[in-house]
Amino acid sequence: MAKKSHFLFGFILGAASALATTYLLTPQTSDELKHKFNQKKDDLADRAADYYDYAKDATADWRESAADLVDNIKSHAQHDDADLASYDEKTQALKDELTEAPEVADSDEFDDIVLDGKSAFAQAKDADVDTPAEPEAPAADSEPEAETKPAEDTPEDPEA
Repeated sequence: MAKKSHFLFGFILGAASALATTYLLTPQTSDELKHKFNQKKDDLADRAADYYDYAKDATADWRESAADLVDNIKSHAQHDDADLASYDEKTQALKDELTEAPEVADSDEFDDIVLDGKSAFAQAKDADVDTPAEPEAPAADSEPEAETKPAEDTPEDPEA
């Protein structure tokens, strides 16, 4: 009898597992698929509407803050007629001061921008020929200047 009960228990367990496997692996009917598709479509449409509302609220907030910023800038940019008159007076005073400035010097004393390097080199060479090369060195008989100075002229240590 024990063998029969084990056999019966095994048979029922096998039938239940076969039924579950068949139910899970069998393709769904077209009505079930249509129902799932419509449900997913509705969920996606709801999510898109939620994102649209979120974006609309965010842009409204940005637009409001931008309008506040523009109003703030406009209020700072407005000026009084007194400020404009003061600006005009200071500008005129600066213009007068700059027009009264003396000329710097004759243009002959200053060289213009040199565009030709060879001619500038030739001018420098000609100017060097006109000036003496080096001052003459003192004779060997004369004493150095440091020894001829009196001791009084040497600076004293301020800390002493």
